[in-house]
Amino acid sequence: MEANVMSILGLNTAWIEWGGTTLIAALVFIETGFLLGLIVPGGETLLFTAGLLTGVGTLHLPVLGLVGVLVVAAVAGDLTGFWIGRQLGDRLRHQPDTFLFKRADLEESDQFYRKHPKRALLIGRFFPIIRTFNPLLAANSGMPWTRFLLLTSTGCIAYITTLVLAGYWLGGRFPGIGQYVEYIFLGVVVLVLGTLLVKRFRRSDNVPQ
Repeated sequence: MEANVMSILGLNTAWIEWGGTTLIAALVFIETGFLLGLIVPGGETLLFTAGLLTGVGTLHLPVLGLVGVLVVAAVAGDLTGFWIGRQLGDRLRHQPDTFLFKRADLEESDQFYRKHPKRALLIGRFFPIIRTFNPLLAANSGMPWTRFLLLTSTGCIAYITTLVLAGYWLGGRFPGIGQYVEYIFLGVVVLVLGTLLVKRFRRSDNVPQ
């Protein structure tokens, strides 16, 4: 019964082994490159899971190699977001609220960036909404792309290394977790989608009628 459920969902060890790293890197890239963080804020969960699966041997890549791949994906995503920010200018600020996009999120990120522009790029990666808007805000502020690249690269290295190594350590300590790989991925999907729905419905309830 369980095997049939996992088969229907398309979750199996072979898919995770050979597609996991590519999929996670792609999600890390588009989270800030194409504002995916506004839709699925789950970067921390994905990175921790990637480290965990490397620790139990499901992902066939040295942990430092995994960190390197994900850092490159994150920096590339930020640079893409920075370029998009230059093209958009202030237009995003005038967009009406939707189920996925809330101007309050943009304003909150903007306030933090204006007060602490350097800190926002160095530690903002640890805060889902802030990291999504950071490239756009940096571009709109007129920051040179070379300075942005230096700051965001440093932030990406710290963020990704911390989460991947934490998951890797847990996987090394408890290798038996490897037999639950499919359920781990399913749990990640449920957690991320649940977080999204709860957050959006709370925001909708708080909108004045």
